[in-house]
Amino acid sequence: MTCQGKDLPIEVVDTTGIVQYDIASATKGGTRRLMVSDNPETLNEANFPVRHGTLWHDVVQTNNKTVQHRIFAWHYNVLKDPVKVGITLENKANHGALRITSVTREYRVGGDDVNWINDIGTCISRATLGGTADQRTAENPLIKQLQSGLIESFIVPPGKLLGFMYDFTVESTDSGQISYEVRTVASRDTAYDLTLIKSAPLPPAPQAHPRGSWNFSETNAITPVYTVGSARVIYPTAAKTKKDGSLPADQLFTAANSELPSSLDNRAQFGAVYNVTVPVNNPSSQTRTIKISLNPRGGSYGGAVRKDGQTYGVPLMRTNTQACPVYTLNAPPGNSKYTFALMIAGASSTPLGILVETL
Repeated sequence: MTCQGKDLPIEVVDTTGIVQYDIASATKGGTRRLMVSDNPETLNEANFPVRHGTLWHDVVQTNNKTVQHRIFAWHYNVLKDPVKVGITLENKANHGALRITSVTREYRVGGDDVNWINDIGTCISRATLGGTADQRTAENPLIKQLQSGLIESFIVPPGKLLGFMYDFTVESTDSGQISYEVRTVASRDTAYDLTLIKSAPLPPAPQAHPRGSWNFSETNAITPVYTVGSARVIYPTAAKTKKDGSLPADQLFTAANSELPSSLDNRAQFGAVYNVTVPVNNPSSQTRTIKISLNPRGGSYGGAVRKDGQTYGVPLMRTNTQACPVYTLNAPPGNSKYTFALMIAGASSTPLGILVETL
């Protein structure tokens, strides 16, 4: 459970007067399901008034033999006692068993003594995007019909935040439709059997934090074409609205797209892989140098970038006067395109600007 890999550098940048253009298009990507458990984020007497409860869930009914899952969770215990938080799976089918395989996870527990973006969120996103998360075996790897099992649990002390990313695969040992429910659950009794918690999720708290379950886990976004030699431009990703007030093309993880009621928009796309393609047109007959950088547009930002098969950390940037270069490259005459993948750290803010300029 280490924060592996190098960080990209941070530069000072003046973005005064730079024109912003909306993301041109975006499509859903990936076959892994995404479950985001980030509301209620703060576990206090108002948001967690019960002894034991379900924080969020994912419900699956399918004829597929295997289903891939990802869970992003972010919960802050401000109660006076420790809280036990875990992931459970209830096999609701009356036939066959479900096997939990290919388990990897990265988690951090920290309080006000650490920076949540740097020390919790960035490590989780970098390990997930880079494929360096810890390999695990579920506590109950085989769950028989009409039974429940525990994947893993964590003790969260008072004043501490638990953040994790969990990937696993559910495999059916039988033919026919499979039916099950995955839950993030919590109990004030740290000795309690979490598999007994089968209640509906707690009502959403009045906090600006997401929750939902989607049958995809990636965004494939394309920026407008950048013309080499033109002025610097910024393409905001994961913005709340477009310049005209409508929904941006890359806002795919919405409550409306979630498969379950009581979902909330995952605007920042926590837990998702955000794939970026930047098309470039060089109208000259000479190779020109361009730079593609990340620039926070909504507040503090950190996370991870994967490019050319390598994963790098994006250090904490607090204002839009900072930028993190992803590529400095030679664009040949004519059309070319450049790709990379992003994962936002927990507690980060969006939109994140893709800054493109000719050097």
